Amino acid sequence: MDDTTDFDPDYDDHRVWSEVLVFPHPARLDDHAMDYYFRNYDGRWSSQTKRAMKELDAQGLELNSNWALEDQHWSCSGCGRHKREIFRKSSNGILLAKLELHHDHLWDEGFRRAEERLGRGWRDDFADGSTMVFDTIRSLVVRFDEALVCSECNAADGKAKKVVGADARFSFAVSEIRTFVKATPHQDHEISIEAAQAAWEAERPNFKRRAHLLDMLLDELAAGRLQRRTEGRLRGDHRMFQRVGQSEMLYDAFRRSAKGTANAGLLQSMRSDFLARSVQKDVIRRERPKTAVRHPSDEEFASYLSEKVAGKWPETGDDWMCPCCGRGKRSLMRMSSKKRWTGNIRAVAQYDILLDNAEIVLRERLFPGFPNDLHLQEMRWVDVCSDCADIETRLGQSRRDLTDIHLTIEQMTASLVDVADNVPHEIDFDLAGEMSASNWRYRHATEAVSAFVALRDTFRARMTSAANPDYLRKNPYLRHDTFLRLDSVLEIDHRMGDPQQRKDVMTMFRDGDYGLVLTWPDLHEEAF
Repeated sequence: MDDTTDFDPDYDDHRVWSEVLVFPHPARLDDHAMDYYFRNYDGRWSSQTKRAMKELDAQGLELNSNWALEDQHWSCSGCGRHKREIFRKSSNGILLAKLELHHDHLWDEGFRRAEERLGRGWRDDFADGSTMVFDTIRSLVVRFDEALVCSECNAADGKAKKVVGADARFSFAVSEIRTFVKATPHQDHEISIEAAQAAWEAERPNFKRRAHLLDMLLDELAAGRLQRRTEGRLRGDHRMFQRVGQSEMLYDAFRRSAKGTANAGLLQSMRSDFLARSVQKDVIRRERPKTAVRHPSDEEFASYLSEKVAGKWPETGDDWMCPCCGRGKRSLMRMSSKKRWTGNIRAVAQYDILLDNAEIVLRERLFPGFPNDLHLQEMRWVDVCSDCADIETRLGQSRRDLTDIHLTIEQMTASLVDVADNVPHEIDFDLAGEMSASNWRYRHATEAVSAFVALRDTFRARMTSAANPDYLRKNPYLRHDTFLRLDSVLEIDHRMGDPQQRKDVMTMFRDGDYGLVLTWPDLHEEAF
């Protein structure tokens, strides 16, 4: 059980009933515990994966999220192989454990044809409900649902289409792939061209009809003859028969119980935490031959405008220097493989340490359910060069075991091995990974500051509305009613029993000065 659990077995209230639920922390589990808590899933921790690594003498592992999210004993509906037979060693010694979602490409074609026939902004121009009609049209013209297959079967679809000259918009169904692939354990598939040709020729007439039907229905949509009215549509995703059902009640009970605590975010992050613990993508890095560095000319620099973030580049002065690597605008530009200048200025999130003791005391009083061992100021954005902004992205790609990657500007700078003009940075990913892992307290600290800011801003907005003369003329009781609602939030949600302290909190939120909290007598006895 989580060491933060606070459960009173003597609690007795006949009006409600309770059940103690235990949720695992994937990041804190060893491989054996992962196998116990996630027995219906898979990952780098499973004995099957470890056995394959040893049997195939692999030097690394590339295991994707689809593999991790499927049972260890799953078998491919295309080739019929089990996971233990699908493991394959790449030419560079990496064990491949990859499953892919295979879909009918006519679904994607719907987007392209809609823009061609209806215009790029058709979603904004057409009547309410047209997007739902569009999805219905696409569901009608595709001939098979999304299917999970091994990466070799998914690749065989594209290879077979190419060799038989099939329409690029066409996709073989899994049952058809089964007819033309020859599967061997731990190997890529061989393809029977004759069988693939036969499958394409058999389906070609129907494919043409479905492609024609797509165009015809899009024309009907454009003409306004296909509509989906949305008046009175049910709120949220739950239909009436799902209301007050198992899923809704479980989630609402958890949300109420965990509100204002570190546990509130743990359920939402369960998937990402599990994948971080399960997925792996090892890369064998080879030295790239060094090529001559191209430096932009005066004319190229003067005329350059970043394609990705056009707004920041012209708004930033030419004397700007990246606070991470120290390069200027001209130095961060570099020539891409497509012989285009690339590079821009991007913003990264940073959190400064909070030193205001009064605010710290107030936060801990309002949100005692967070660890509160680290207090941060509100998030601020810092402009850095695109190569520095990519440090965290590249770290996440190379270290799938890290969740909530965060580096301070100083740590980003420390991870740079070599910085040169007009070339990508050389990064020490081992050091960057160690520093990011050491920042694990930032996760709950950022959640805590977000909870505090959300509460403060909600109070300010409601108090501002209640003080508006126009609103008061329409509702003379608005100020009093607002006070009672906010007062009850502090009394019930934040267990603040002293009426004067509740008034002080509202005053402090309104004025932005938290000094009053230091005048409260016996604060910690009451709070804890």
